[in-house]
Amino acid sequence: MDKKIIGSEEKLMLEAIHLAETGSQRVSPNPRTGALVLRNGEIIGRGFHANYGGPHAEVNAIQDAGKNLEGCDMVVTLEPCCHTGKTPPCTDLIIASGIKKVIIGMEDPNPQVAGKGIRQLQAAGIEVISNVLADECAALNQPFIKMMTENFPYIIVKSAITLDGYIADEQGQSKWISSAESRKIVHEMRANADAVLVGVGTVFADDPELTVRDAEGEHPLRVAYDPEGVLPDRFKMIRSAKEVPTTIITGPHSTPVWKYNMRQNGTQIIETDKLGNSGLEDGLRQLGEQEIQSILVEGGGRLQSILAELGCIDRLEIFIAAKLIGKGIRMMEIPPRAMDHSLEFIESTWKQSGPDMHFTGVVKFFSTVNNT
Repeated sequence: MDKKIIGSEEKLMLEAIHLAETGSQRVSPNPRTGALVLRNGEIIGRGFHANYGGPHAEVNAIQDAGKNLEGCDMVVTLEPCCHTGKTPPCTDLIIASGIKKVIIGMEDPNPQVAGKGIRQLQAAGIEVISNVLADECAALNQPFIKMMTENFPYIIVKSAITLDGYIADEQGQSKWISSAESRKIVHEMRANADAVLVGVGTVFADDPELTVRDAEGEHPLRVAYDPEGVLPDRFKMIRSAKEVPTTIITGPHSTPVWKYNMRQNGTQIIETDKLGNSGLEDGLRQLGEQEIQSILVEGGGRLQSILAELGCIDRLEIFIAAKLIGKGIRMMEIPPRAMDHSLEFIESTWKQSGPDMHFTGVVKFFSTVNNT
């Protein structure tokens, strides 16, 4: 990810990456992509994938470029698809357009593509250059790549803590540790995630809505982890389940009557026959099978600690408030390590967020280089 940017191909790929980032709406389970069409080195068409089920970046770029593309070049962040899904194969359109050279950022980890798109283009006589700024292109689609390579959702843990490391006071109150500016960022994170997850303790303590209110975008799927099946239907996320999709992950001890009542309120139930940490892991895997690729975990401390124990956390988003409370509920625990084996981040940033500090730490990075 620290690759030095040199040459025209890399500069063009940066432009395509910027295009891929243009779309503010989620496109999952599809990846975010950007594409350019060039004639004699000049960009004549630009496109990005704007919404799931809509045209892919290559299609939009070709349409933007117009007719008579014989001998033109294309730059695209991801290997063009070669199968029919919600839309026809992009490789067919590229071949038919007369484009003669395609520069690809990264190969597609989807087993339905996985190098086949490149081979189709080459078989049609098109020159293909691949893996141009592959890591930068992979950074666009970490949840997609993880789901395709590991069959498990991408897990983002968000926490708001005081300067002395508490997520709530002794009475369990956490409103509001972080600032209005930080809460707006969290709503933007919700809009970009497929699902937002909390533990049953957080539902009892905070009665959260877990919707997108201070940002543009659709509500994510709301998920509660309730292994014993104890949530009553008085809470906001249960009462509004018919308006905003809501799922509860529960274990073998929950009763048929409780599950029936939850379903009557509009909630989906994911059942696991596993206990303890394995039950949560199995529930998350089942969410992945439902094409939930990215999950924002907002609380609480115990739920996040379980994820740390399982080694499931891919990224941390921590908001640190300039407040001291001296006593309360601590942030998540991680398995102990010696100092010389402390967990270090692949990439990390610190940003001011109103009066808070916002820390982002990438724990794992998923790449497709050498995967196909």
